[in-house]
Amino acid sequence: MSGSGRTRMRTSALSSCVALVALLAGGCAVGTGDDRKRAGELAERLYPGQLRVLGARTLFPQTTGSEVTFAVKDDPDAVVRLRVDGENKTCERKSCEDALVKAVAQGRRQAAEFRLLRASLERCGHQIIALGPTAGEPWIVMSLSNENVTAVLDELGRCAARWSKALTANGSPPASDGSYGLPAGSRALRVRIVRPDVARGRPAEGSGPTMARLTSTRLQAALAKKTYFTAAFTVRDDRDEPVTSGLAVSRSYEDREAFGRRVQAAVGERLRAERPNAKVTDYVGVWRLEPGRIDRLTGYVLFCEGPEQGRTCLGDHAVRVTVDERGTPVSGLTIVENVREGNGPLRLPQN
Repeated sequence: MSGSGRTRMRTSALSSCVALVALLAGGCAVGTGDDRKRAGELAERLYPGQLRVLGARTLFPQTTGSEVTFAVKDDPDAVVRLRVDGENKTCERKSCEDALVKAVAQGRRQAAEFRLLRASLERCGHQIIALGPTAGEPWIVMSLSNENVTAVLDELGRCAARWSKALTANGSPPASDGSYGLPAGSRALRVRIVRPDVARGRPAEGSGPTMARLTSTRLQAALAKKTYFTAAFTVRDDRDEPVTSGLAVSRSYEDREAFGRRVQAAVGERLRAERPNAKVTDYVGVWRLEPGRIDRLTGYVLFCEGPEQGRTCLGDHAVRVTVDERGTPVSGLTIVENVREGNGPLRLPQN
């Protein structure tokens, strides 16, 4: 084949690819626009003058449909989210009329529950700067230290109890049925705590309903870039104190990896002084903060000892150790033998 022929074929193929990409991109844009238009018309028919379309996004990885969001005229906090599939003329495979009625009720309820949470935390002196996927996952700003962490947890626990009772009084009793480890008749509150310098670097909130601004994925990502703490509470309305509470630390992926490398290196060096044939294989990712401390974590490092006998050792034994926030051991090593048989499941002590 001549050079000019090959050039024509490459050009044709490239043109086809560009056209296909343009068609796909245009199709998504047209589909989203069509879904947005249908949702707007539906809202005006069912709730004339009450809902205002804020935007629409494609439901990736689904091939059709969009999520259309609305502001509510008489509630500046509420946001309504409706999933529309204009191609099939349904909303999550159901009647769009019914889906919108349900979405409006849900949006109003979530806004009302958020206001109760905001009031409860403000009574404790804390402003909500962001919200997780549910109203029970607020972000607040505070500088935690060993000196104040116990008092902060006690205070937030009392706030959690007041919040739960306020929800019940407003017609939303605890809905837990005892599944997922949450005791029946209780509810959970997870308060994420970020340092003031991290909070100052978050993106501007912009305009729009409070629930839309505080649940922004961009805002969540900015706050989660640096180390933060999560205080978890399980509350029941018949108790003034949480049933359980605890504090966990979360790091970025890069910080977790660096922490793990330092832990493995330090523990491996100490371990081989006692057991020359020991080979560190991994550190278990869940490390618990010591009570009353934010700079001491206790967890396990796995290791093997002796010949591998043709298999990849995942860790037959474990070392329990307490480290500082950088991963340097500050305690002796406690060896736990036989935490795994072969390549079977890991069995670590629960305490």
